[in-house]
Amino acid sequence: MEGKATTVEKGKSAEETAVSWLKERGLNILERNWRHHHLEVDIIAEGPMLSAETSFPVNNAQRFLHIVEVRSRADNSPVEPDLTVDDKKQKRLINAADAYIRSHRIHLEAIFDIIGIQTSESETTISFRPDAFRPDW
Repeated sequence: MEGKATTVEKGKSAEETAVSWLKERGLNILERNWRHHHLEVDIIAEGPMLSAETSFPVNNAQRFLHIVEVRSRADNSPVEPDLTVDDKKQKRLINAADAYIRSHRIHLEAIFDIIGIQTSESETTISFRPDAFRPDW
């Protein structure tokens, strides 16, 4: 008999799903679970801006640094996964992105995307919020 997946296992599975989804849309994954002191970014990728409506590239010529937060929830959760990124989490992501950009001397515009993964026993639903919030740097 199989046991239920732990929170960590569910999170890793959601990140795997998000990585595959981003690669299918032409993004190059640069880092996964990148850490700077106490800060962490789930996925750092490089590639075109993705459309909120179609989730496919808007313009392949212009490249961005994607700072991606992956949020997962069970299908019966009353809150959409992408709505769980509060101001405190946004600030942590912005600080982590700043550290990454400085340490790697990145010259691309950074955008902050949120991928929500909702799972049930029969299906996985992906929601995508490109450029979900903006830093005031």
